[in-house]
Amino acid sequence: MLVAILVITAILAPGGPDTAGRELSTRSRAIDGAHGLRAVLDALGWHTRERLTPYAGTLDTAATYVMLGTPLDPSAHEIHTLLNTVRHGANAIVVPERGSAIAESIGVQTARRTFIPLRPTSDSLFGSADRVDSVREAFGELSARTFHTYLEGTPPSDSDSVGAWPASARTLLSVGKRDIKPEITVLPMGRGQVVAIADPAFLRNDVLRKTAGAVLAVRILENVDPARRSPIVFDEYHQGYGEQTSMPAVLREALLGTSWGRAILQLGAAALLYLLVIGVRPIAPSSRARYERRSPLEHVSALSRAYEAIGATGLAGQRLVRGVRRRHPLGTTSQLSDDAYLALLRARAPALGKDIDILTHALAGKPSTEELVSAGAAIDHIERNLIT
Repeated sequence: MLVAILVITAILAPGGPDTAGRELSTRSRAIDGAHGLRAVLDALGWHTRERLTPYAGTLDTAATYVMLGTPLDPSAHEIHTLLNTVRHGANAIVVPERGSAIAESIGVQTARRTFIPLRPTSDSLFGSADRVDSVREAFGELSARTFHTYLEGTPPSDSDSVGAWPASARTLLSVGKRDIKPEITVLPMGRGQVVAIADPAFLRNDVLRKTAGAVLAVRILENVDPARRSPIVFDEYHQGYGEQTSMPAVLREALLGTSWGRAILQLGAAALLYLLVIGVRPIAPSSRARYERRSPLEHVSALSRAYEAIGATGLAGQRLVRGVRRRHPLGTTSQLSDDAYLALLRARAPALGKDIDILTHALAGKPSTEELVSAGAAIDHIERNLIT
């Protein structure tokens, strides 16, 4: 029954929290969405579309794939497919989060987020810092000229803490005053390029409306595709849209969409009915009798009380003789009678004739208590002489 409950729960359970419409999704019109970015690019003449399937099979080598802050991490196989497409001429714009498959593949990752605002340098792609944007940042609003993280080299192994910066990388935007750090970098890869962005907050709807985030986005795209011939493909599959694979969905399809799955459900229902039928008892079950064996000492005490209650002196005398036979068989077998045994004992030990006469008399009839005590003393005397 527990297994049946678990299977039903797994089938009917929801597929986890709805991650669709999270930050930087072009379908989201919220303040942290990126619908405004796609609207600006469409207005400027770019050809944009969205991808609702994983990176698999053959991809368009003339497209620019945009994957920004996706809540669902692409698998290593998907990243391999995407980068292989880039090597054949495509472009990719990504945010290489720390520990992600894309960061391990391109050798660049985002640094840890800082609370101190990082400003663009004066000779960068975006230009010097704007005073209005600085005021917005001071009041807690995001701006297009303020960043809170930067790019660094990915460590080659877990034992290393610092990675080497790729020699082929070309920095588009640097941040900082004294310690200059790369913020947006182009990594050539085969015939294509990968654009790594450390902090993509300038692409949010609220930043695009109030600041010059759209200007920076356009400059990035013009840098990788000056002729604007490449279609812009926004990754919405890893934003939570499209047909996703989940364990409840797989179980539901296996049990309800296949013949053997339906057979398993039918067997489970039949088993539950069978348990229900055999579990109903119209008559209350009777308790089973339990038997406990006594200890040897308790057994002896019980026998003595029983013999005493019925006056079984003859049986007691017989048991005494049988005890002597068991300890001193004299080469006889169990088929020999007790009287014959006592006769053989008399022949081998004539000095014990008086004790043997007492035992013979005790076996012949029902001895009294005094005669039974005498028989016990005779047994003791015989035992001592046989041992010595």
